[in-house]
Amino acid sequence: MKKFAFALDKVLEFKRQYEDSIRNEHAAIMHEIRLQEERFAELSAKDKEIRDQMRREQEVGCQILRIHTFEGYLEYLKGEMFRVTQRLKNLRFQEEQKRRELIAAKTDTTSIDKLKDKKLEEYNYLAQKEQEQLIEEFVNHGLMAAR
Repeated sequence: MKKFAFALDKVLEFKRQYEDSIRNEHAAIMHEIRLQEERFAELSAKDKEIRDQMRREQEVGCQILRIHTFEGYLEYLKGEMFRVTQRLKNLRFQEEQKRRELIAAKTDTTSIDKLKDKKLEEYNYLAQKEQEQLIEEFVNHGLMAAR
């Protein structure tokens, strides 16, 4: 019997490469999300730190120019936090889309894998039947020759 060959092997290989590509893109987006979340946490901590420092200096008494400097920096932080938040929203939207693409790609790959497994199982069954038939013929010829 000839060696097992699955007709859709090239398609399966392409689907696996596509799935890997989508998985890598998804991982890159998730990495960027984590970086932006860390950036937001840093900005948030800096905002709290500056507010606390401004409050302490106000309690002791400080120049109005110093307060304006704090307020200007706080406005800058607020703007940065807004930009990071917008970037996170965009990244989360991209992640959701990429996750859906990944699920679809995985479904395609899995369905072709299952088809390949089924075809291999059929091939193995036919190969076993052929082996059994050869053994039966061998035994029958041996019995005929012995008579």
